[in-house]
Amino acid sequence: MFLIGVNAFGQVGINTANPHPSASLELASTNKALYLNRVASTTVINNPQSGMIIYDLTDKCIKAYQGSPAGWSGCIAGSSGLTGSVMNLNCAGAYFTPSFATVGQAYTGNLTVPYSGGNGGIYPSQTFTVNGLTFNLPMGVFATGDGNVVYTVTGTPATAGTTSVNITIGGQSCSGANAISLTVNPATGNPGGVLPGTVTLAQNSRYWVASAYDNDYMPYTQPTTPATTAVINADGTPDTLVDVQGTVPTTGITVYIPATVTGSGGTVAAWSSTATIPANLTQNGVATQVTLSWATQNLTASNTSLVATIKAVGNDLLAKKLDLNAGIGNNYLGLLLGTFQYPYNTSGALTTYQLRDIPGIPDRMFGQVDNAGKYEHNFLYLPVQAEDGKIWLNNNLGANYADIDNPLFNLTQQATNQNDINAMGSLFQWGRKADGHELITRNLSISSQPTYKYGVITGQAPTWSPNQPNRINYASSFEWTSLTTPPPGNRWLASSPNNPCPQGFKVPIRTEWQAVITASGSGGIYATNKKLKLTNGGEGSAHSINTGVFNTTTDHYMVADGYSTAGGGGTSHVDGGIVYTSSTGNNSPGIGGSVRCIQE
Repeated sequence: MFLIGVNAFGQVGINTANPHPSASLELASTNKALYLNRVASTTVINNPQSGMIIYDLTDKCIKAYQGSPAGWSGCIAGSSGLTGSVMNLNCAGAYFTPSFATVGQAYTGNLTVPYSGGNGGIYPSQTFTVNGLTFNLPMGVFATGDGNVVYTVTGTPATAGTTSVNITIGGQSCSGANAISLTVNPATGNPGGVLPGTVTLAQNSRYWVASAYDNDYMPYTQPTTPATTAVINADGTPDTLVDVQGTVPTTGITVYIPATVTGSGGTVAAWSSTATIPANLTQNGVATQVTLSWATQNLTASNTSLVATIKAVGNDLLAKKLDLNAGIGNNYLGLLLGTFQYPYNTSGALTTYQLRDIPGIPDRMFGQVDNAGKYEHNFLYLPVQAEDGKIWLNNNLGANYADIDNPLFNLTQQATNQNDINAMGSLFQWGRKADGHELITRNLSISSQPTYKYGVITGQAPTWSPNQPNRINYASSFEWTSLTTPPPGNRWLASSPNNPCPQGFKVPIRTEWQAVITASGSGGIYATNKKLKLTNGGEGSAHSINTGVFNTTTDHYMVADGYSTAGGGGTSHVDGGIVYTSSTGNNSPGIGGSVRCIQE
């Protein structure tokens, strides 16, 4: 039983008939407590007002919305006056929300600094100003163990660039080289903006995260609707599991934005843009902030690649694993996770940079600059289960159908026949990485003479990683490199930096080729109803006097093992459905051949 009393002046009392005249509400129970609203964090409170109090389930304490400017306090109750301390501040894991500011524009946000080894003691309030931004931390209490301190940040930054913020609390510091940094963008549209007049960036950029989970995807159905996160069971018969977790880590992914540079070039100022990826597009159901940013850098006529970083804030972004029959979409671009903005010209006009999720496999050189200084390897492939039960890529490396920059791009399209030039792709010298040497310009038919995009030079490279985009032909040994240590036969091991296949894939060895050839059975591996749809990509000459592609009506598929030093170097290869040893046929490492990758 309880008593509620209300007097004429509007005071309310619970368990008392005479509430105090200075109180709107008096609780008078001698054996009951006030049970506050219990929330996951203060961020779930919309439009908080000064004087509100809650119990924070994450930090396990009472907090109040107070101060000037108002903000959520730290934990109000202390541990018997114990002075607060922590074992460590995670300076590298600290982050701003929003993650960037702009000169001349008001900024309101938070700085979250994780810590470990808290003793449950009290820390004092702090207020300081850096570059026009005021940092405020109300008095609070460290958790016992791990937790966060959260500064409110308000103001209008005055200077563009990287603003370094030094933090000292609980006996530990983030300062000097470990200072926490906030990118302050220049005011776009002003002469002193991000880009000089000599630099123009490419517009409408994209980056794909490959993320897939599917074990019933054959037969694959060409998409007729936009990509979704739905699961489509192709025929109810289990296929080999494809399980790829696409991730954008907090440590970041390096990406490149092509630039057009005139004259002597100039300095590009720092820039940052943030997008929030909604929870329904993440594998762990956690909405995650991701930033696209770049540091101040110089671009010249010989350096036309702006280096940027895409990274998650606070925790890694785990992209939703997509179904192969539902997650590609009829535009073959997958799901849009989020969109960044960046200025692309000196006037500050903005364009978009899309972060997309697709259940495809990106080329190892996807988004990377090759030896020609260009972005020419933006290829995406799909995994297919071949007749041997193994997972292969659906196209040769470098196929036009796999090239997102080619009008014929179609992630699901394979060769319509053995002479389909749009499925033939590149011709690699054995053991070389995809550095541009392998790129082929093919004409309208297989009978037309294809050419190497960057031509041929003669001699030998002293390294496994030449810095030229040319093919390297040598008259004496037919070997394109003179390097013999480590063993030259290791150049295309799965773990080798020269492995040209996407992450998680490799160049097949002899036994793997033989297994799929044998398993193909009636009609052979080249039959149109077989899964790999191999083509007659031709062979590239290794001899210094033959600088073109010869045997244009045959195939020459590369094999990772079987290298021999005899006769100046020889490799195994597949031709006409036969696995040849290093002592048979056109077998030198300098010969150009097609690459079809198999899962590691």
